Amino acid sequence: MSAVTLRGIRKAFGPVVAVDSVDLDLAEGRITALLGPSGCGKTTTLRLIAGFDRPDAGEIAIGGDVVAGAGHAVPPERRGIGMVFQQLALFPHLDVAGNIAYGLRGSSRSDRAARVGDLLDLVGLGGMGHRLPHELSGGEAQRVALARALAPKPQVVLLDEPFSSLDVALRAELRGEVRRILQAACVTTLVVTHDQDEALSIGDAVAVMFEGRVAQVGAPEDVYRHPASQAVAEFLGDANAVAGRATGGMVETEVGTLRSDVADGDVVVLVRAEDVDLAALDGEGDPGATGATEAIVEDVDYFGHDQLVSVRLPSGARIEARLHARRRLPRGATVTVAARPDGPVVAFPAGAGGQHSGA
Repeated sequence: MSAVTLRGIRKAFGPVVAVDSVDLDLAEGRITALLGPSGCGKTTTLRLIAGFDRPDAGEIAIGGDVVAGAGHAVPPERRGIGMVFQQLALFPHLDVAGNIAYGLRGSSRSDRAARVGDLLDLVGLGGMGHRLPHELSGGEAQRVALARALAPKPQVVLLDEPFSSLDVALRAELRGEVRRILQAACVTTLVVTHDQDEALSIGDAVAVMFEGRVAQVGAPEDVYRHPASQAVAEFLGDANAVAGRATGGMVETEVGTLRSDVADGDVVVLVRAEDVDLAALDGEGDPGATGATEAIVEDVDYFGHDQLVSVRLPSGARIEARLHARRRLPRGATVTVAARPDGPVVAFPAGAGGQHSGA
């Protein structure tokens, strides 16, 4: 069941069309990550749902009630929306308890105190209600902002790039904590982000957006493993586009013979970096597939836990492999390279504009 429905939404700012014919459903009680590059229209979409902007065309419904379009323009405060802004916007003169209770001004003092106490426990800040915002760490302030958004029991919570101001380690830790809190609250949530890892890890569903349009919506694994277009595949993770020739369900490529149900002919195969294996010619490693070819290591991006190794194939094409960090391959080394996906690969007819027609 959809808690929020967008149909045919369009929004332009002068000659710039920010959102163009967007259809999107937010499942009740689930987290949807709206993912896309800067300027793709994702924050404008969030603002249209919140009521900060009005669509030029289309309809938005929350809980089955139309709040925008078709002659309706329900103001933000009457939409049952909880907001977590990119800059958090905590009130500096109010303590943590006061910030959380801000949206409960119509409740009795005892009800406010009980609700604040429950939320402090939910976000792991029990006993910290007396602290002021400047006394909080970045992660603590983030959780206060989320508790404030949840306080009036909204139908929907909207988060706009909620982790962008945090350092990498804290961002990874906090998104898991935020997901736990939102799941415990059973609240319909839209998280806007440009971070692929963030979207895949926090969302029950991921909607990928380019140039004002939603390109694909699905479960994180489905969107990652079965992208609807080459653009989606290359935006989500490290995807190598490899030329090939399809015949009878098999594709001959420079990195091996792969399975795909793409129509016969010249194709572009998308092979994830983690599905590429490299082996030094001294025998270290396992090519993992027949048809391995020799290549030269051109670059290595080392991340500690793993590494992204770029190699140049005999054709001149460049391909990347994501390997465990313990297998060090120096620049200039000669290696064998082979793709080893577990199942059929995603492939597109060459020159088809990146629209998927394979498994």
